[in-house]
Amino acid sequence: MTTGDAGYGDIAKDMAAALRTGAGELWSAATLQLRHTGGSVSCTAWSDVRESLRVDYTSIARRLFERPPAVLEVRLAAGGEYVFTARPDIAAVSPGRLVFDEAFRYPGHPLPGLPRPAVPPGAPTDPAVLAEVTRLAGEFAELYAGIKGAPPPWPSGRTEADLAAAEARIGVRLPEDLRALYLLADGDPEETGLLSPYSYDSLDRLVGNYTEGDPGSYGWEDDVEDDGVVFETVPFGRVKRLSRNDSWVTFGGDRAMNYLAVDLDPAERGHAGQVLEYGRDIYGPLRYVSASLTAMLTEVVETLRAGKYEDPGEQYLFAETSLRDGGERSYSEVISRASELSLPAVVAGLRDPELVQEVYLNDPADTDLAVFEPLTSLRMLKVNRAAAVTPLIGGLGALESLRISGGRVDLGVLAGHPVLWDLQLEEIRLPIDLAVLTTLPRLTRLNLSGSAVPDLGQVCDLPELRVLKLDGDQVRRLLDAGRPLPRLAALLVTGRTTLPEMAELRQAFGGGDSTGEVVEISAVLS
Repeated sequence: MTTGDAGYGDIAKDMAAALRTGAGELWSAATLQLRHTGGSVSCTAWSDVRESLRVDYTSIARRLFERPPAVLEVRLAAGGEYVFTARPDIAAVSPGRLVFDEAFRYPGHPLPGLPRPAVPPGAPTDPAVLAEVTRLAGEFAELYAGIKGAPPPWPSGRTEADLAAAEARIGVRLPEDLRALYLLADGDPEETGLLSPYSYDSLDRLVGNYTEGDPGSYGWEDDVEDDGVVFETVPFGRVKRLSRNDSWVTFGGDRAMNYLAVDLDPAERGHAGQVLEYGRDIYGPLRYVSASLTAMLTEVVETLRAGKYEDPGEQYLFAETSLRDGGERSYSEVISRASELSLPAVVAGLRDPELVQEVYLNDPADTDLAVFEPLTSLRMLKVNRAAAVTPLIGGLGALESLRISGGRVDLGVLAGHPVLWDLQLEEIRLPIDLAVLTTLPRLTRLNLSGSAVPDLGQVCDLPELRVLKLDGDQVRRLLDAGRPLPRLAALLVTGRTTLPEMAELRQAFGGGDSTGEVVEISAVLS
């Protein structure tokens, strides 16, 4: 539905005035776009004589936070005439973004609602586990008191009834050793070192963290514009390769934006109750910390018993454990100035090649990607500024994402790859034929922006395609081809776009009327 003012009149006028001030002199037409997401407001502005304008929109942004998310645009003529549009159904402009299916997710990115382990009704904490955790915590307290001269300042414990009520709220049963720890003390708010560099939260905070937003933990790279490939935690086979899981329950961390979670839904070689870490300092996959909370407590106590600790004063005590030792290699490898190197020699010299899951290859000459076949776990390969690429990836059975920019690409050798779902071909200068892409059974995302593609209509022959990224000229040519368009979850358009252009694309690809209230205002600045 399209309306007039809808409370936007003053905002439209102030946007036009701010644009006129920022445009300077000697212009005849200018545009200001604001994207209000609900949590932030971003700005793009230009005129017919300047590619970019600096516009003060601070006061406007404050007022937008009182309104629903939308994209706003003012097109202003030098004489003061302006047209204002606000659209809640367009995610972004300049670059453009249209989302038609909010529930769409890439492989390995499940929505909330995964099956959870059954909760035994009213079962008390396992007595044997409770006895062992009590013993370990008691020995820690004795060692702590011997070093500090006073017992650790822990709060009182919770009850079995408290635990049952908390588990009823989150819909999962906590591991027996975590239950036991809560019976002894309701968290470690003073960070005494019971879990070495970590501390655990109160039971109420655990429940609050779990139930805030989507249940469970993490939610990594879930947006349609994110890389999307989910890398596997080392050691392989212990943690399910998912971006989030309803059965990952955050229970503590290091108080520095890194968090601990217990995993109640492990992979085949994992253990229910294993401890994982994610957060600010954890790049790529979640980090495997320990097989259980009991194992963590055991290592802390044994380390203190051996006299290996740091006492920084006050209530803090840090056992020098291996709980945070990152002995394994990084999941990612960067190869720069590749044209000057022997790629077979570089690959042969990599430490633990079976653990490499991502490669950035920068500035290679003519390159056959079969050189990476020794990297048996390679899932994402990014080739930047290549002279020419032969993407012979049949021997890269785990590869899910391939991104290439450069001069020439022979797509014919991609035929039939069974798991490749993400193909991004940016700024390919020599013409490419997309016909072979129909042989890729899982191709979900395709980026062709800036590349020479004579027949863009071929993208209409890709039945599994859900996310398409094109530049403005390409998307216009695709519409002009007159082919039935793919039913997408999202369309991304690089470069500068306007709201009328994005509205036309929404109608063409979305196949329906706009959702929400579209506001249009025409007026003249005095």
